Amino acid sequence: MADLSKILGGPWSPPVEPIPQPLEVQFADAIRKDGRIEVPDKIIIDGNIHRFRSGSTAKRLDRAGWYVAHADGIPCITFGCWREDITITTRVDMGGRKWSPAEEMAHIARIAAAKKKRDAEIERDRGIAASDVETIWSGGTQATSEHPYLKRKGIEAHGARVTGDGRLMVPLFSPDGELASLQYIDDTHGQGDKKYHPGGQTSGMFWMLGTLDQPGVLYIAEGFATAATIHQATNRPCIVAYSASSLVPVTASLREMYGKNQDIVIVADHDKHGIGQKYADQASAKHGARVVTPPIEGMDANDYVKAGHDLLTLLAQPTGSAVIDKLKVVFGDELGTEYEAPDELIEGLLVMGSLTVTYGDSNSGKTFWALAMAAHIAMGRDFFGRKVDPGLVVYLASEAPGSIRSRMQAMKKFYGHDLADLAMVPLPMNFYEGDEDANDVIALVQAVSELKGKPVRLIVGDTLARLSAGANENSGEDMGPVMARFDRVAQATKAALHIIHHNGKDQAKGARGWSGIRAHIDTEIEVAEKDGIRSASVTKQRELPGKGEAIYFRLEVVEMGTTKFGQTATTCVAVHDQEAAEAKPHKKPTKHDEQVRVIERAWNKSGRELRDEMPYISRSALRELLIKDGASERTAKNKTESSRADGLILPMINAGTLELFEHGWRVIDGVLASGMLLQIAPKRP
Repeated sequence: MADLSKILGGPWSPPVEPIPQPLEVQFADAIRKDGRIEVPDKIIIDGNIHRFRSGSTAKRLDRAGWYVAHADGIPCITFGCWREDITITTRVDMGGRKWSPAEEMAHIARIAAAKKKRDAEIERDRGIAASDVETIWSGGTQATSEHPYLKRKGIEAHGARVTGDGRLMVPLFSPDGELASLQYIDDTHGQGDKKYHPGGQTSGMFWMLGTLDQPGVLYIAEGFATAATIHQATNRPCIVAYSASSLVPVTASLREMYGKNQDIVIVADHDKHGIGQKYADQASAKHGARVVTPPIEGMDANDYVKAGHDLLTLLAQPTGSAVIDKLKVVFGDELGTEYEAPDELIEGLLVMGSLTVTYGDSNSGKTFWALAMAAHIAMGRDFFGRKVDPGLVVYLASEAPGSIRSRMQAMKKFYGHDLADLAMVPLPMNFYEGDEDANDVIALVQAVSELKGKPVRLIVGDTLARLSAGANENSGEDMGPVMARFDRVAQATKAALHIIHHNGKDQAKGARGWSGIRAHIDTEIEVAEKDGIRSASVTKQRELPGKGEAIYFRLEVVEMGTTKFGQTATTCVAVHDQEAAEAKPHKKPTKHDEQVRVIERAWNKSGRELRDEMPYISRSALRELLIKDGASERTAKNKTESSRADGLILPMINAGTLELFEHGWRVIDGVLASGMLLQIAPKRP
């Protein structure tokens, strides 16, 4: 036997598994680790609900904390605090033991039962609290502005009352107007210590300062002092929601009470961690309220006024519902049931108002392709088998206007059409230097539409390099404004904007320049020439399902006349290549196609075995091929596991290509099997 001490540098023994702590200790540690409430003095593990002092109030007799602990099944403890709305469930460590499905289901049921017990206790306490607060509120005396808290905050009492021991108390009402709880404010030490009445319901409860008897804004604030400050500054009613988390349910109640046309403004606290803003934004998104927040971190509306700032100016800023109107936000419940399909310009290819980039290598035919597209829209003819929405086209020939002119003449001759709806701009345009040229294009579209009495459907920009002359194409700082101006033109004119672009140095990496260009656009089309065949492949499609499709075309030579030296002058027109469209030579293989090729190669390399006269591939033969192709032994093993969704085999079994057989797989797809068997069929004499 080998001496492990020489290998490990000393004596060795198996690691000792730690012994789990007793359940009571683990349960106490779980509460301590959570850190939000105090740990009870004793934990009783009997499946019943137990209450304890959670530390959420200074009162020794207040027991807002609770827990339910279980030792059988999956030992766990569910604990929390009613006042702080905390509920946590923690399992104990049983030395790495795995639980059975039955135990897991029992555990879930147990948690639900614990929460049910908690809810029953809460309802009981709320009933008791509601009765108590009625008595306490009725017995309180009316507060005056001389109360230390009100005086320090610079606010009036607005109906607040004072307890027998001098604390300020303010009410929390339900949407039905029932008194649900009280908040006590102790300003003995000048800190405004706030506590709720034990057991009373607080979430979603509120108090309105003032009355909503005149049309206008209804404000919502988190705390009493903030609400009082707003009410006094605006003379408008303001709701006290009491906490950030209550902003959402309170806003929901108010929207239901006063209708969708009521202007509601939430004045959120600008707290350090953004809690107030978060809940205010949620309430705004769900219920259409406007949100205002003091611009200075750490301030609420009361702090803002006390610091000498103008609250009325802050409340008048155009946020919330004003922004919703400005940005024309549409909520789901405002949408009709009738589906609104994308407004297609070319069937399955371009959408009105979209931004498209067509790119390709030099001499790939991308300009001929773009001109053909423009001409078919202008003529109102199907474009390579696809329907079009006819209309005017504006072609920005910034790169080579003379060449575009001759190609337009060739299309007129080839199609026998005057192309009256295709307008070319021979002057260079620049969207990088400023807004002037973008504004001119927008004005041009309007002028051409008025002149011809029909809309401009397409704007072609030739090329991106010329339209952004002086910009660094690889710089987001330079190209960002260019793309923004393209967007503005498309949005203002409602036309599709089609930009012609070039490949990068590495053709496999697509169009050249800043990666944000591709992210910005709606449609991307790659024009390529391979083995004498040209295609335009959709490499990105945002609104339509045509990604991956290839449209094949060829260049038809058109004789235009003679040169000054007596030679025949020619140019070309892009026309549909029906033969290539049927053969699809540029179609990229699908993942399934690639998997089939691997199977065929493995079968050929391993001797073309048969089982029941069908091609058979052993697991070892397939692994050997994968390793020869560069895969590691581990990767090859994973790829050939029949149960792995990310492997090679399971997708082919699901597709009906293979079936498990002996120590490998048999090909059961009839077409594939026939093609493979033809390779070993005897040749006819």
